[in-house]
Amino acid sequence: MVMKRFACLLVVSAVVLYRIAWYYSWTCEQKTDHAYPLKVRSDLSRVKNTTRLTIKNDGLCLNLMNGTKHLNMTNKKTSDFTSDYDVKSLASKGCNHVIDKYDFEMDFKHITKEERDFPIAYSILAHQNAHQLMLLLSAIYAPQNVYCIHIDLKSTSMFEAVKEIASCFANVFLATKREDVVYAGFSRLQADINCMKDLVNIPVATTNWIYLINLCGQDFPLRTNLEITKQLKKLNGRNQIHGEANPVKFVRRTKYIHKVVNRTGKDGMVERIIIRTSQLKSPPPFNMIIRKNSAYNIYTRRFLRWVIFESEKAKALLEWSRDTLTPDEHYWLMLDALEEAPGRTGKMSGFTLSPYVSWNTHAHRICGGYWRHYSCVFGSNDLGRLVRQNKLFANKFDVTYDSLPVTCLRKWLDDRKFRTNEIWNPHRSPVSIN
Repeated sequence: MVMKRFACLLVVSAVVLYRIAWYYSWTCEQKTDHAYPLKVRSDLSRVKNTTRLTIKNDGLCLNLMNGTKHLNMTNKKTSDFTSDYDVKSLASKGCNHVIDKYDFEMDFKHITKEERDFPIAYSILAHQNAHQLMLLLSAIYAPQNVYCIHIDLKSTSMFEAVKEIASCFANVFLATKREDVVYAGFSRLQADINCMKDLVNIPVATTNWIYLINLCGQDFPLRTNLEITKQLKKLNGRNQIHGEANPVKFVRRTKYIHKVVNRTGKDGMVERIIIRTSQLKSPPPFNMIIRKNSAYNIYTRRFLRWVIFESEKAKALLEWSRDTLTPDEHYWLMLDALEEAPGRTGKMSGFTLSPYVSWNTHAHRICGGYWRHYSCVFGSNDLGRLVRQNKLFANKFDVTYDSLPVTCLRKWLDDRKFRTNEIWNPHRSPVSIN
């Protein structure tokens, strides 16, 4: 009888010790979720992430996405002020620290053959916050893809941090030519073209990418790489450049000559801005019709090669656009509309794959964050509508204001990527755009 009691006591003790050890490891994992993690074997870190990044175990994210939770943003404690210096310091410790901190997926364990056979090219323009850029890059990263990053010439500390991190990856590089980007000026378009040129110049034998997606550093994905791949294949070799012809409100941007001038701000700092002059511009070359497009589109490799290296019309339009306002919002569609344009979009329905943006010019203005340049910088209370969008990306986010949207969306995406909760969070099927 004594031996039986002793044996039972040992079993109970073992169970208790096991539960204590499990709880301790779980709580430690939660506490280090946003801190620099310990350096571990990459294969083990990937296994750990499949558990840690599941959305069903995060009550706050889940409730915000379901609309059952509303945060008072005046008392928020969700800002993330990780500096460019912090990011560079992390990279100086070694690439494994960067990979583990931002949860880069370095192997093909969770990547399907369909994804491996369909690499995607990305052109990313950024001018501030290396940390937020890394959150974006890690969310869209896959080893078969290729990424060009253009850092504004003014952003020295960011450039140094991103340069350090880019050296960790064979498929991530900085644009060979940088621009001093002026908001709404020609340099914004030129910066994108610089990265596109670099990506097109990569030998096909090195990476046979078919589509390029251009983004900015304040974007974030709403679809996994597999879901993006399936959607791009639905385009059947066509561009996806959305817009309209002869927009009335857009005429003044191309009717008059614009120029860049220096202006002293309230803080005494000199900044470069673009202003409209009273001098009229000549009509577009080759009798092209002025069209308004989104600055962020999906382009075929054939189309970009034609635009950058082959088409005389494209070169003439680029030169004509130098003194216009926001040329990145007319250049692409004016070329895509030409009969000879490879992969031209053609007729489309009203639906577009361009990033989801909440404009304050629309009848139903909604923003759970704050307004900047007439569009919403999303906050935690926007998560409910973000996860319901049939879009590949959303714009824009600011982790120095509210980091929770990016954190929750990453968990929501990884939940599908690692197939941990297929009933509540199933894979999103590609949508028809015709």
